[in-house]
Order: sequence, then structure tokens, then C-alpha cells
Amino acid sequence: MNHKNRIFTLLTLFILAMFVFVPTASAYDGRSGETVTISADETVNDDLYLGGTTVVVDGTINGNLIVAGQDVTVNGKVTGSIFAAGRSVTINGEVGKSVIAAGAVVTFGANAKVMDDVVSAGGGIETKSGSQINGSLIMAGGQGLIASEIGKDLVASAGSLRIENTVGRDAKLAVGSADSGFTSQSYGPNMPAMPSVPGGLTFGPDAKVTGSLEYTSDKSISIDSSVSSDVKYILPPQDKQIAAEVAQQNTTSNAVFDAIRRLVALLLMGGLLAWLAPRWITSPAEVLKFRPLPSFGLGIVGLAASVPVALTALGAVILAAVIFGLLSLGALSGLIVMAGLPTIALALVAFGAVFSYLCQAIVGYLLGQWVISRTRSEWNSSLYVPVLVGLLILGLLFAIPVAGGILEFITAFTALGAIILLVTQRKSPSAAPAAPVETAPVIAG
Repeated sequence: MNHKNRIFTLLTLFILAMFVFVPTASAYDGRSGETVTISADETVNDDLYLGGTTVVVDGTINGNLIVAGQDVTVNGKVTGSIFAAGRSVTINGEVGKSVIAAGAVVTFGANAKVMDDVVSAGGGIETKSGSQINGSLIMAGGQGLIASEIGKDLVASAGSLRIENTVGRDAKLAVGSADSGFTSQSYGPNMPAMPSVPGGLTFGPDAKVTGSLEYTSDKSISIDSSVSSDVKYILPPQDKQIAAEVAQQNTTSNAVFDAIRRLVALLLMGGLLAWLAPRWITSPAEVLKFRPLPSFGLGIVGLAASVPVALTALGAVILAAVIFGLLSLGALSGLIVMAGLPTIALALVAFGAVFSYLCQAIVGYLLGQWVISRTRSEWNSSLYVPVLVGLLILGLLFAIPVAGGILEFITAFTALGAIILLVTQRKSPSAAPAAPVETAPVIAG
């Protein structure tokens, strides 16, 4: 995974964590404003939600802390986890569980102590000397300066990375070249100050990786045995040697095996659908037989609409959860998220199965009927034979380079449109008339 992909993955994990795990709290305290401060003598015995331009937490939070702002500083004690996002995020207190933080600059001060893991993404990430991370540190950023003691693993991707303390277990690193460098201005004006880190991968005099050290970089570097006795260097994926190996592996035989696997999957799924849901094959097939052009056009519209519909549903779930959360109905907010997100995910999986397999089975059924009617028409009395024969032919056609992929999409579009027509006509599979098995479909040829 390259540097940009790692950053995107970590930011995605952070956003999901904010939206999925945070609203499940049954009780919380929420505060917002231009400047939000939790004083040192204040104790909050719930999960705490904070938002503002400047946020400073000096008190004690007996729960999780969820905070977003331009400049976020946590000096107090948090018994749960911290979820933080901002232009600058500074953790300088004790955290009982994990920290997930994203920002232009993320800093763990000298007094920071995190009892579990840290996941962080940003332009610059620094853990100062004296800070402690008892779990693992997973980070992706433009540059990283790791001077804290890490109890478990270090997984890092950065253009510039310097390690100055002990890693309790293994280190897996992906770094840029020695001439790479990042400054505050690399990410726009008025950014917080970043520490100066040499390009590439470097180590301080007290750096030590107790387990194995695996790093990916454009060039290998000399690593002293005092840092690690088990060092492994990996060429980056974009390296010409790796590219040549990948090209060599992408042979005709592999393409044939892929086509065979795809064909077997089509036949298995087609047979399963013919057994479990025969009406979902025959009823749309009848619609497609007599209305092929409207089905094709509606199928394109249906596929194009699937993405905004899914995003709208996701936004509705999040909005409902936030509204109920602001109304102090935390339990209901959590229920909406826990029910809504899996439902959307299940719907997307179901749509993918319909588009990839059911649509092919519908077209395969019509094609199989047409072929069989010209050889052994009595075989059309069974649903399985035309479905499997048609899918066998389609699978072979799909294996044709370029043209096969286009044909596969046309097939899926058309059958999807027939399904939409069937549903919009308010004909359920149980009410729809069965397809006449003795009559061959009207197909030009």
C-alpha cells in the first residue's frame, strides 16, 4: 500500500469510528462555541462531545472524549478513548484506552500517556520524549517524529520518519526518499509549526526495535545492529523490478484461470437461484423479452442512481443519529446507527449480487431457451437446463478481452432494468405469471 493509500485508509477509519462507535453511548455531555474549555477542577462523568474553534480540556473525563475544532488540546485525564480532529491536535494527558486523531499536526506531549493503541493521520505527527504509548502506534503522514516509548508495534507510512526511542515489538515502515521533506507550508498557509525531520528514514542514538524491522523505500539504508538485529528491506510496489514481475505473472494462463473461475461462479450461482428463487428469473425474463430497450435504458438509470441513493440513505442515518443525540436521546441515536448502517451495507451487498449474478441468470435463461428450442425443445420444460446452458455461453463470451466486458455490462444493465420494471409495476414474484417454457423467446437471428 502506497503512502497516499495509507493516509486515505486511516482517515476513512477515523471517520467511520466517529460515526459508528461514538453515537452508541447511552449518555453524553455536549458543548460547543468559539472557545470551549474544560477547567482543571471540572469532572465530567459521561462521554463528552466538544466542538469549537479552540478547545482545551484540562479536567477529568470519565468516559470517551469526542472533539473537533481548529486547535484541540487535551491536558487532562480521559478514562475512555479520545476521537479528535482538527487543524492541530495535542494530547498531553493520560488516556485510559485508545486515541484516534487526525489533523494537519498531531502532537503527543511529554506528559502524554496512552494505555492502548494510537491511530493517527496528518501532515505531521510527533510523539515527544517522555510520552508513552502502551499499545501500538499506527500512523500515516507527511512526516513523523517518534520519540515516545511504544509498548507494542509501530506501523508507519511517511515521507520522512525519525525514530528516537524503543519500539516494544515489530516495526513495519514505508518511507520516502532521503531528499523528501515536509514543512508547515506544504499543506497551505497558516498551518501549525511542524518539527524538523530529515528526509527518508533515520534513527536517533537511543532508537531500538525489539522485534523485526521491515521497511519499504526507494533505496536501502544502513541500519545499525543496535537498532535491530532483524532488518528486512522491501522494494516499493512502483519499483521497476516489481512491475516487471507483476507483468510476467499476468500471463495468458492466468487470464484463462480467471475466466474459468468466473464461469464456475456463474454456473453455481445460476443453479442456486433457479432452485431458491425461480420466479425472480422467469418473471423479469418475460418483461425483458417484450421490452428490451426500455429495460436497457432503465437499467442504466438504476445503476447510476444506486450511488446517490446509498449516500442519501447514509446521510439520513447519520443526520437522524445526530439529531436524536442533540435531543439527549443517546440510546435511540445509537440504535439508529447500529440498525441503519448494517442495513445499508446489506442492501449494497444484495444489489451487487443482483447485478453480478441474478441479472446474468435472467439473460442466460432467455439465451438458453432460444438455443435449446433449435435443438431439443423438450429440455425447455426444465428451468435449470436453459439457465445453465445460457450461462455457459455467456461465461465464454464474457472471457473475450474488452468485448466480453462490454457485453457483460450490457447484459447486467438490461436485466436490471427488467427487474425495476417488474417491481414498479407492483407485480411480486409470486403474483407474476410464469414464463411459458415451451415457447422460444423472440431473438433476432
